Amino acid sequence: MEPFESYLPRDLHRLRALRRDLAGWLDRTGVPPEKRDAIVLAVHEAAANAIQHAGSQVTVRGARDEDKVIVVVSNSGRWSGGKVEAEIDRGRGLTIMRGLMSHLDVSRMPDQTTIRMRLDLDAGDEEKRRSGDDPARIAC
Repeated sequence: MEPFESYLPRDLHRLRALRRDLAGWLDRTGVPPEKRDAIVLAVHEAAANAIQHAGSQVTVRGARDEDKVIVVVSNSGRWSGGKVEAEIDRGRGLTIMRGLMSHLDVSRMPDQTTIRMRLDLDAGDEEKRRSGDDPARIAC
């Protein structure tokens, strides 16, 4: 499967298209709906913070590696305000991202902030979906 890549200008209105495009890519890679939604929300939080505080284009890249999804959200601008972790956590964004993802790393350099996220997938999730045994499915 092709990796995901999106570039966003400093415009919060573009987050809707990012969520839609990312969700579609996750669906095509076979990520179960509840895990897809967790990834989309975590990426939304990271991208929104970067748009609000970094003052530059935001890049979102994702890859699926069998039992995990890795997403990197980065910007090439200088973070305005205080410490990145404090600014993100002020609105509970970092807390939300940590709660949703298996691993989260925030790195800050003078002209770039990068948030690396990983969500581990249960190896049986995709098989359950294919067989119809996924408890998240609702029978009609």
